[in-house]
Amino acid sequence: MDFRILGPLEVRIGGEVVRLGGRRQQKLMAMLLIHANEVVTLDRLVDGLWDEAVPQTAQAQLHNAVWALRRALTSAGGDGDSIVTEPAGYRLVLPEGCLDLHRFWAETQAAEKAEADGRPAEAAAALLAATGLWRGPAVAGLRASRAIDTAAAGLDEQYLVAVERLGALRLGLGQAEDLVSQLIGLVGEHPFREPLRALLMLTLAALGRQTEALTVYEEGRRLLADELGLDPGEHLREAHAQVLRGTVPGPPPPALSRPRHLPAGPSDFVGRSADIDQVVANVRRDPAGPLVITAIDGMGGVGKTALAVHLAELLAGSYPDGLYFIDLQGFSVGKQPQTPEAALDVLLRQAGMPVELIPPGLTERAERWRSMAAGKRILVVLDNAADAAQVRPLLPGTTDGVVLVTSRRRLTTLDGGRPVSLDVLSSAEAVVLFQRIAERATDDSAAVADVVELCGRLPLAIRIAASRLRHRPAWTVADLAERLRETRRRMHTLTVDDLSVYATLQLSYTSLPDLHRRTFRLLGIHPGQDIDRYAVAALTGLPVDEAEEQLESLCDCNLLMQPAAGRYQLHDLIRDCAKQLAQTDESESGRREAAARLFDYYLYLAHEYCDPMTGRISRFEPDIPSGPVAVPAARDEVGAIGLLETEYQNLMAVATQARESGWPVHSWQLPCVLRPFLERRNFRVAWLHLFEGAFAAARRLDDQRGQSTALANIAVIHRELGRLAKAIDLLKQALVISQAAGDQAGEARQTSDLGITYLRIARYREARECFRIALELAERLGSERDVGVLINNLGFVAADLGEYPDALEQFERALVINRDTGSRQGEVLSLANIGRLHGRFHRYQQARSYLTQALVLSREVAYRFGEGWALAWLAAVHRREGDLTSAIRLGRLALDVGKAAGVADVECAALNCLGETYLTLGDVEMAADLHQRAEALATSRDFTLEIARAVEGQAHVALRRGELAKARGLWERALALYPERLADEAHARSHLVAEDARCERCAVG
Repeated sequence: MDFRILGPLEVRIGGEVVRLGGRRQQKLMAMLLIHANEVVTLDRLVDGLWDEAVPQTAQAQLHNAVWALRRALTSAGGDGDSIVTEPAGYRLVLPEGCLDLHRFWAETQAAEKAEADGRPAEAAAALLAATGLWRGPAVAGLRASRAIDTAAAGLDEQYLVAVERLGALRLGLGQAEDLVSQLIGLVGEHPFREPLRALLMLTLAALGRQTEALTVYEEGRRLLADELGLDPGEHLREAHAQVLRGTVPGPPPPALSRPRHLPAGPSDFVGRSADIDQVVANVRRDPAGPLVITAIDGMGGVGKTALAVHLAELLAGSYPDGLYFIDLQGFSVGKQPQTPEAALDVLLRQAGMPVELIPPGLTERAERWRSMAAGKRILVVLDNAADAAQVRPLLPGTTDGVVLVTSRRRLTTLDGGRPVSLDVLSSAEAVVLFQRIAERATDDSAAVADVVELCGRLPLAIRIAASRLRHRPAWTVADLAERLRETRRRMHTLTVDDLSVYATLQLSYTSLPDLHRRTFRLLGIHPGQDIDRYAVAALTGLPVDEAEEQLESLCDCNLLMQPAAGRYQLHDLIRDCAKQLAQTDESESGRREAAARLFDYYLYLAHEYCDPMTGRISRFEPDIPSGPVAVPAARDEVGAIGLLETEYQNLMAVATQARESGWPVHSWQLPCVLRPFLERRNFRVAWLHLFEGAFAAARRLDDQRGQSTALANIAVIHRELGRLAKAIDLLKQALVISQAAGDQAGEARQTSDLGITYLRIARYREARECFRIALELAERLGSERDVGVLINNLGFVAADLGEYPDALEQFERALVINRDTGSRQGEVLSLANIGRLHGRFHRYQQARSYLTQALVLSREVAYRFGEGWALAWLAAVHRREGDLTSAIRLGRLALDVGKAAGVADVECAALNCLGETYLTLGDVEMAADLHQRAEALATSRDFTLEIARAVEGQAHVALRRGELAKARGLWERALALYPERLADEAHARSHLVAEDARCERCAVG
């Protein structure tokens, strides 16, 4: 249970908000929480519930309210008995840490101790956590009686004291820049609070803003005199004197911190002394010499990464300018190797480069990385490389750095690379590793030697065997050795090159009951990265609880890993053995039946989780031969999205295997069922082959619905790749099929998709007509959720055409529908569009309110598309208001979200907004670069409006440089790009009419 009174009263049980009933029950709960774990007398409770005119039945009504509260807590899954009846009144018994007020007190006490011990940074961190618990005034909305008001006012005073202490600490730590805006707001809320005002004065003075600091003092002096007839108190007078004397310390110079991105190495690292000596000798032979590249190769499980990280820690002191680490995913289950472009993006971010400065191409990124590293002593670990070609662009330009590369391949073509080929451990090292993990003293050294030899002295095999022994106290080491020896031939398939880890399976597989062995074999059929108990229940045909028991047993045998609660994973070597065992020990019919159950499970799971996101025209009903199956419960749309995110890699793997192994129904239905979820992730090029396979499978089955649905999804992917003509052609083909089959839902969905595609190329007349047709079909089908989406789309068209009253009416109508139907995604878009419209009319407060609501909601429901647009439009609003710091921060966030989610138009909008902001700041070169990048990206995707906006930005840059003819030419080009009647053309047109014009792109305020 989680109770909160530092703000509006809130009680949560299991993450769900508990409905406490009417205002009387809420006030009662507030009073019990304010005095948690203390007896609150009946008289005090009556005073809190009835400020005046206490009824004669007050105590009876109080008892009823207590009963109602207990019932509410119990019904929600909590403990109603936590409200204890005492002779004098009632007491609410709370476990430690479940009330935010208690957590606040704990943090403030920790801060006091840290400050007393001379640890101001830790004290500030504790106070920051404490004040972060507040969501507004204590028990806001319930302060209607003297008893509650008095208690809540006391809590508010504690908050302000904590804020003042935190502010003083942060000022002393040189964090004045981050502190000033908060203090300005707090002084506005509490103008008579002198310590706050004094702190604001000192903060402004520390930033060199003495005039403003003195103005703050004068405002406070006048306020105290006019309102209270008082002179400034000691706090204000002392602050005033410090400002006048100039004794307020300025901000300290920024502390130099080196990038440090090494993961934690294994605590039980053993041996490799010869390899370590070789690498260290190479590095230290000439500390100021050329770049030292060490290429560590070896088989999977031999300990390459552990050695590289251990070496990096040993050498770290000699490389003060940065320690970098990146997993290149060359040999990672279920992952493609990182491209050099993506790897350079990670390295540049690790080096501290802002996202908007990272260039788009491989050559440019490599040059920037070498330039940043030049002259610096850095150490870089490039882990899990696929080949030398992947590594070469990542080598830094510094001449006195170290690069450690690990790979399962020998990188013989890596120029300058000094190879270190890892063999298995020596006998002595293997024994030490075994004993450290087993945590058991033994005199039977011969048995230990037997065990490590039977494990092939491979670190992975030794770890598994020793862990088994540690968890089996009844076994001796000799017992373990005997078990390993008995199964060498049977487990010959668990091998790596000329080494075997069959001992691991002998330890578990042969000693398991028949049912456990079957479960392990069938896990080899699962094509995905990890698995849960529900999928295993489908795979094996077992009940869910029994499937979980099987998984836990296999975990105990170290045949399975558990990377997260409820998720199970096979190591890649053990997975190979499970696949082989499925082929040799399971009949063909058994494998086929298990695969059929598994594919049906994932098809049903996808349908169940996607259904809450869909309206009628977008709902797809699959044909599932086995019918409904047990799947994890999703509470709502947000929960469904989270479960789909968890299962995403498995769903993709199953769809691919269905296509490749002759399951045509699953091959076309699974991708099409996933359409709503894939749409939220913004269709990616990686999914194109899935839908092309879906179309081919549907055509083989002569399934018209499957063909039209798959074609439409292929079209949408082409649209997101900027191939708009191709997308339009495919959507028209899909429409012909849907219309011929009488599939009105498919026709409505595909017509809507066609409208969105027309929007991308600014063909507004066609887009509006498509949305109107789709709206008529949705209304005919009774799909209210789709009606909300389509009305929102029509509003978007109206807004871009300058039909603002009509647009606002459409957005507000869509918002009502989306909220009524529970469409959180639609609600995000409606809120964002309303906010954007307010921004056009310079109603900045309303714009920020709606866009912030859209941003918060989009993050709640993990809707990256909506999050990206909300951030981009918020950035634009802040720029127009003149808050350029916030505009840059939000623009960078929008750019990050756009890149991560693959929403190229959000990237373009963010780049253009950042360009406009930097130009306002006077950084002409940065603005020019950002607008040029926006134009290049928009051109590659055929985003007409973003191209025009980027050209406008370049025109503003030319004007700032005094290149008037060039600026005029660029505005004329932008004007030609805009379709006739589009509202945005007014910006360029205004500059062509008057050279000193101010438009939406350049005006501030």
